[in-house]
Amino acid sequence: WSNSEKFVVKDYTGGVNAAIFGDSVAHGGGAVSYSPRALEYAYATYIDFPIVNLSKSGDTVKTSLQRFTSDVLPFHPKNLIISTGTNCLRDASILVDDVIDDYKKIERLCRENNIRPIFLTLMPINPPNIKYIFRNDTDPGWHEKLVTINEFLRSREFVIDIEPYFYDGAGMMNSELCIDGIHPDIKGKMLIGELINLNKDLFIK
Repeated sequence: WSNSEKFVVKDYTGGVNAAIFGDSVAHGGGAVSYSPRALEYAYATYIDFPIVNLSKSGDTVKTSLQRFTSDVLPFHPKNLIISTGTNCLRDASILVDDVIDDYKKIERLCRENNIRPIFLTLMPINPPNIKYIFRNDTDPGWHEKLVTINEFLRSREFVIDIEPYFYDGAGMMNSELCIDGIHPDIKGKMLIGELINLNKDLFIK
């Protein structure tokens, strides 16, 4: 059992200026064992303007798309950081054309609901680290997927390019920023927040 705690649920019925919509990279967690409750592992913590985190661990682009109406629209965000897709790199059964098609559908839903879609490019992953920590294999074609997806994302009207800052010398996710190969740790989350702050002019009010 645990002692009860009080909390206050904010009223967002009037809408918010900015929200994050993503997977576990955006949701929080890292350094293998910390959960999203440890806010130092959520990059939203390091964004220097108010933002609501609507992310969900385990999401692919398709499952993000499926929950867009229920999870995003009630908050009426003016700006939406779209930070999903990392799990698509890992899974060999997920085809890159389907990923891009689902991104387009999310973007279209944003436009239809007067939301500015701001895409984050995907970071590299580190398959040996993923195998060691999670005992899971990674799609051998993950890097080719990454290149194709990020080429598409960079073609969108609003994009923040975080990919180049996370590589090691072998062309994978830098272990100094991400121990488990997929979820950046505190230094990595701080870096994502800093890169978003450098592009704060994208976030109209």
